[in-house]
Amino acid sequence: MRAVTPTLDQQFDPRMLSTLEGLDFKARYVMEGFLNGLHNSSFHGFSVEFSDYQKYQPGEDLRHLDWRLYARSDRLCIKRYMQETNARFYVVCDASASMEYRGGTAWGSKFECAKVLASALTWFLLKQNDAAGMITLGGQSEAPEFIRPSQRPSQLGLMLRQLELLRPSGGACLSRLLQHAARLIHRRSVVLFFSDLLEPSEDVALGFKQLRFLGHEVIVFQILDKDEVEFPFTESKVFVDLESGTRRVVSPKAVRAQYCERFNAFMASHYALFRALEIPHCVVRNDKSPCGALALFLAERKRRY
Repeated sequence: MRAVTPTLDQQFDPRMLSTLEGLDFKARYVMEGFLNGLHNSSFHGFSVEFSDYQKYQPGEDLRHLDWRLYARSDRLCIKRYMQETNARFYVVCDASASMEYRGGTAWGSKFECAKVLASALTWFLLKQNDAAGMITLGGQSEAPEFIRPSQRPSQLGLMLRQLELLRPSGGACLSRLLQHAARLIHRRSVVLFFSDLLEPSEDVALGFKQLRFLGHEVIVFQILDKDEVEFPFTESKVFVDLESGTRRVVSPKAVRAQYCERFNAFMASHYALFRALEIPHCVVRNDKSPCGALALFLAERKRRY
């Protein structure tokens, strides 16, 4: 009998994540579980820094055979190289109050989802010997927290501590966050942006345009809850705006069609913005496995570097 390889969704159960304690443990669990489901390792490429040899397998690219080793030892081996380490990455995480929302079917709030994804990718980048840094803005604070990119082993702990200290609060801050990123990031870098983007696209368009104008690569992970996407409510409820505190009694049956129309228009405006700026945009739902977001990141990483 032939063993059946489990799919990524089978290997990573979002419900299990909610039972794990510690952001560092969650990050490693998500990232390692994802990578174990890939047939080809993501930790090696063909670049400039030699890593080790791997026995040649039929079908592999002959250009990477070490013919001198073959002449000496009569062994067919492939040269493996570590990927280039001159890339700089910045994690930029939205901590506005709307990120605190958690629907009934979610394994965590949108902000918890963003933190796990951000820390998992940070762990991956440092494992690849890339330099990782962070820019965050807490609540109504005008001064951002800035962690310079580094490849040091202690960088993961430093960034995880900063993520743990963040608490979703205050009103919309995307525009300010983008302005700080454009001001603080000098060398061309890759910016990993985590947010629910619950602001009109025209309000944040200038910030994204400025980052692209400065030559930075941007990858956007938009974290949404199932309730926001599907509006599954059936009974009249009191809805509270987490950012302004406004309370309103709403009859879902009366407003569902209008809500869906406006939500779709809202998403379409962001799709158009990111398409025009050539910014990869991945929608991540906090009731599903984040493997799709990780796959997008790895695909973009491979394509651009």
